Amino acid sequence: MNGVIRSNYFAIMASCFVILLVYFSVPDQFANRLRSFPFSSHEEEKATPEPSITVAMQTPSQNQSEPLIPTTQKIPVQEQSVSSIPETQEKENFIEQSIPSNTSAQEKPINQNIGPSIPPPQDNPIPLAEQFQPSVPNARDQENLGEDGDKTKSFKKPSCDFSDMQFDMCDVEGDVRVHGKSSSVLSVTSTESYISEANNETWSVRPHPRKYATELMAQFREVKIKVETHNQAPKCDVYHNSAAVIFANGGFNGNYFHDFTDLLVPLFITSYQFKGDVQFLVSNIQPWFIFKYIGLLKKLSNYEIIDYDNEERVHCYHRVIVGISKHKDLTVDPSRAPNHISTVEFGRFAKMAYSLKQNVAIKLGEESGKKPRLLIMARDHTRSLMNRGEIVPLIEKLGFEVVIGNALFSMNVDEFARVVNSADVMMGVHGAGLTNFVFLPTNAVLVQIVPLGNYERTCEYDFGEPAVDMGLKYLQYSISEEESTLTDLYPRDHAVLRDPESIHRQGWQVANGIYLGKQNVRLNFTRFRPILERTLHLLRQ
Repeated sequence: MNGVIRSNYFAIMASCFVILLVYFSVPDQFANRLRSFPFSSHEEEKATPEPSITVAMQTPSQNQSEPLIPTTQKIPVQEQSVSSIPETQEKENFIEQSIPSNTSAQEKPINQNIGPSIPPPQDNPIPLAEQFQPSVPNARDQENLGEDGDKTKSFKKPSCDFSDMQFDMCDVEGDVRVHGKSSSVLSVTSTESYISEANNETWSVRPHPRKYATELMAQFREVKIKVETHNQAPKCDVYHNSAAVIFANGGFNGNYFHDFTDLLVPLFITSYQFKGDVQFLVSNIQPWFIFKYIGLLKKLSNYEIIDYDNEERVHCYHRVIVGISKHKDLTVDPSRAPNHISTVEFGRFAKMAYSLKQNVAIKLGEESGKKPRLLIMARDHTRSLMNRGEIVPLIEKLGFEVVIGNALFSMNVDEFARVVNSADVMMGVHGAGLTNFVFLPTNAVLVQIVPLGNYERTCEYDFGEPAVDMGLKYLQYSISEEESTLTDLYPRDHAVLRDPESIHRQGWQVANGIYLGKQNVRLNFTRFRPILERTLHLLRQ
């Protein structure tokens, strides 16, 4: 009996020894993962297939309230390149690069690739791997940050501004950790007393610059910014030497004017100060938008674009700006912009991004025999020039070379920018296509035709003032009642023709639905001719 007891005693002691041995042998990484909750690191335990490209094709709806519907398919990586967009192509594409889960933090790309999927027409396509310049952590990153970030960085409370009517913004510096999946930005401090004093203060930003449009803004996720201690903060999965900007795609994007005034210009204002050393994390990402404007985006950032909402890894930066700054439409206010950049700088940047050649418009009298080129912006559905075929020969008789351009949704921005840049004059009825004035050479003339309905101030604000700020010359022509096709739809004594202000008082949807949605233009050339003569005079100055 005693022998049995002694045997059981030694068995119990041996079992305890094995348990203790296993406990002290477990790698620290498991404890670190517990500290990372609720952030999830890259799912390294899950087996992943061989790298492939998943294309989710989305078609922007004509109705901005309708969601985009994705479909997916698999295509080989080597077939991808930057290309032009065929005019018949109505679906844009989102490419997500699958990553083997057993790669180390230094070997992993920063994020899923975002880029084009339409086969290129050019002879020398750009390989997918060269479309972006990924930021790979180097030895200095690891030395400065280590597993728990850079504890030597001085803590700075997030600087947040909620006073502007168009946007909210938070600027976070120091040891900053971003987790897209949970939409969290953490400013990490080693001073626990600050946490208790701040009483767990948090800031929330919807990073899209149409703050006053309450219903529109509801579609965007809030980004939560808070201060956390080193002990409580999740560990870094990917380290960056660059800064980062978080913004939201969507809203009225898909309208060419809003693409620029709501995103591209604000993104320029916010990120140009970093001279490319900044990474974009995009919430509510619209793949077609990234594809369409990749020429501009790549000149603002040297790094891959991160699909913020679906990023599970924790990215660590020394500075993160949440939100983008918007001034006036298509305008950069140097008194408010970093480094006092202006609208002129945006124009130069846009032309540089597409390697446009013409910097200055023609000066008549200096270039013997050369005619000024006039680009007519055509429209297919509303506010179109119904008698364009009649007026083009008359314009040519005045001494212009006339070209016709149509800024379709599916246009290749690179190619169309070259057409615009070759012009000395651009004219068209008020509409999004006039946004292309950003590609005109300095001293070119923008001629805007104002439709019937008291839109003079709107037209001047949307395009006239920004054009002048960019170094262009501007002329505005308001059509008469006889030049409007609304006379075909309404009797002459109707309020639509006699009292436009009464229509505007019914709301912008009613007014725009009539004056912008149902109206075309039959230009009276005799009445319009003085504008063209004035244009020639401006080109002589």
